[in-house]
Amino acid sequence: MGTIIRDLKYGFRMLAKSPGFTAVAVVALALGIGANANIFTAVEAMLLRPFAFKGISRTETVWETSPKQDAYHATVAPADFIDWRNRNRGFDLLAAGRYWNANLTGNGLAQRVEGYRVTQDFFPLIGLPAELGRGLTADDFQPGHASVVVFSHRFWRRMLGGDPTIVGKSVLLNGETFDVVGIMPEDCDFPVGMEAWTPLDLSGAAGADRATHDLQVIGHLKPGVSLQKAEADLAGIASALAHDYPKTNANHGVRLVNVVDDLTEGSRQFLSTLVGGALFVLLLACANVANLQLSRATSREKEIAVRRALGASRWQIARQLLGESITLALMGGLAGLVLAYWALDVTLREVPPFIIAHVAGLKHETVDGTTILFTVGLALLSGILSGIAPALHFSRPDLSETLKEGSRGGTGSPARRRIRALLVVSEVALALLLLVGAGAMAKGFGNLINSEQGFDRSNVLTFRVTLPANKYGDSARVRAFYDSVVERMRALPGVESVATVTAAPGRWDGWPWSMYTGEGQPPTPPGVSRDAASQAVSAEFFRVMRIPLIEGRVITDQDGPTSPLVAVISRGLAQQIWPHEDPLGKHIKLDRAESPEPWRTIVGVVGDVKAYAFDPNPTRVIYTPFAQMPSADSTVMARTPGDPIALAAPARAIVRSIDSEEPPYDMRTLDQLVTDNTSGVEFSAKMMIADGFIALILAAAGIFALTAYSVAQRTHEIGVRMALGASRTEVLRMVVGYALKLTVIGLAIAIPCSIGMTTALSHLLFGIVRTDYITLSAFTLILCVVAVLSAYFPARRAASVDPLVALRHE
Repeated sequence: MGTIIRDLKYGFRMLAKSPGFTAVAVVALALGIGANANIFTAVEAMLLRPFAFKGISRTETVWETSPKQDAYHATVAPADFIDWRNRNRGFDLLAAGRYWNANLTGNGLAQRVEGYRVTQDFFPLIGLPAELGRGLTADDFQPGHASVVVFSHRFWRRMLGGDPTIVGKSVLLNGETFDVVGIMPEDCDFPVGMEAWTPLDLSGAAGADRATHDLQVIGHLKPGVSLQKAEADLAGIASALAHDYPKTNANHGVRLVNVVDDLTEGSRQFLSTLVGGALFVLLLACANVANLQLSRATSREKEIAVRRALGASRWQIARQLLGESITLALMGGLAGLVLAYWALDVTLREVPPFIIAHVAGLKHETVDGTTILFTVGLALLSGILSGIAPALHFSRPDLSETLKEGSRGGTGSPARRRIRALLVVSEVALALLLLVGAGAMAKGFGNLINSEQGFDRSNVLTFRVTLPANKYGDSARVRAFYDSVVERMRALPGVESVATVTAAPGRWDGWPWSMYTGEGQPPTPPGVSRDAASQAVSAEFFRVMRIPLIEGRVITDQDGPTSPLVAVISRGLAQQIWPHEDPLGKHIKLDRAESPEPWRTIVGVVGDVKAYAFDPNPTRVIYTPFAQMPSADSTVMARTPGDPIALAAPARAIVRSIDSEEPPYDMRTLDQLVTDNTSGVEFSAKMMIADGFIALILAAAGIFALTAYSVAQRTHEIGVRMALGASRTEVLRMVVGYALKLTVIGLAIAIPCSIGMTTALSHLLFGIVRTDYITLSAFTLILCVVAVLSAYFPARRAASVDPLVALRHE
């Protein structure tokens, strides 16, 4: 230990003697280590520990599948879940939940709550004790038991003021009295964004339903039971149910996915890309520092040779040089940790609050002890990577040659030249890979945001209202409420048009889908259904969205509750059902052919839209009059020529003037709805661009350092050449040509790798990134220009050398 301390002290003294070298090396390593530390905080929070509940490695999400419909993530019907729970042999606990929108009212308060109704085994499965009070117990699920609720820590702090006496008190949710029995700890965030948990009643008719698929199921594997065995067991139960209930269960199967893998699939794809970019930056930084150390160590050759001649072993010399490199890296790691902390603060301020609340682990991202340990380990690894080549090479000097007085500086041994050249080639190759990846992501994101989705998202305010069934139990009351909102919103100054719709584009929890049957279509086989997005819209919806009319007419105010039942369909759906016929006057039913649901007359065909920017194809949509199919949970949309956010306060006042207990929520512009859901791509693109910019700087610095060092080493040679008649132009061409040669070699290696990388990214990131030869060519040219400029200034200095001075140079 004493030897190591002496080496560190000596290393510090040597680094202090070269402040310029030390500063440049620390900055380069800080950029590389800081980029990786910043990404690690996201990986740890979002992929490694997004949820805190116990036994998470053996907790599986259970999806129903229907291969004939290309469905592998289908939610589960209540009766199927009960059969799985009662008959399976692979899980010790199997729980289900259903999303529940609730309004918290009373004492002048009206606040929307994101709720989750859960079965009895839910809280035992996640294994997290309540912070205050208790979770849900078996007694809470008994018939006739008082309604109870457990709130999240976040909601308790935000809306209930962190009142510790709230447990045991009553609150009103959707007009119904609930006893507060517990507050969960801060790290209880499952499902993501949930604020309240209440018992799910699956008794009686609710538990016999095999047609309504709306339950999310999770299970904890029994000790010793493998995932494959549990999946095979549930598949056998599903097969038996398909035999017993062919009308609803034919061709249905089961798929198990670890709950973390399931809920972080999208995050994993983007973070994988960012991890790759950060690692490239670190490798570039290490290559740069190695290059700097090779140059610096050359000036210390005589010092090292003297130490060897006086008896220092090769290991002692290598250890000393490696210690200096590790010291540099630890200093860079400390600076990198500061950069990571700053970058995290900027990130959390830029990411939309809605996304932070609903992306697994994001709200828990922080620079903690684990991040510090990771950074220290990364710094040590970086020190070894950047110092191993100089340490090994200069620990075995040629004593007789080095100790000769008057030996003239040359270009160094061939081995040294090869190492430095290899480092520069590597830097150029890594830089091009990063730049191409960053450019492709930025261009892909721009194309995604600016892609045609079939509607105009500018200048539109949107907000949602969820009306409780116990207060708005019939269609007439729901219709009257939304009619009043639309009428009063339409009267606001500057409002062009107002409409209601079941779900706006970009809504995180999806559009409602419905089975349908078109006139003349053959019956579907058992277990297979046709489906399309089903939207109940008011008269001005197509005007608000500016969705073009293709033929026929749109929905109007005359399509009232007592008028003939009509529908408008998207062009893609019309072509799918009646590819060579005029759809106007045809009929469509929002269910199977044999159901009692009435037929609706097609009165119009409108342009296609995409529910999400990520969708490769337009969404099949059936639009029905809101007056004929009013939805208690709907979105209000208002178009204005000015800033739509200016309508937010008047809109809230209007809704509360109609019913003070029904709060409007999720109030955002339509443009925000779309861009919030693509913010992960935007963030990834920005991070890749930052990495690419750093890569460009590091590559330029590496080429400049190599060229400057080469010129310094070849001063005597250059003097001889000029004394023998070489012109300044020839010297300039020689020096720049050498740098350009290394750059071209690096580019030749990187170009095919870049094409392969963008192809891989295309598969990883939903087809957003594509191989773009224009971007590839542009960055190849930029790196060539950077190489020439980085070499030009040392080359110009070399060409200005006085031959007499150069010939005296040693």
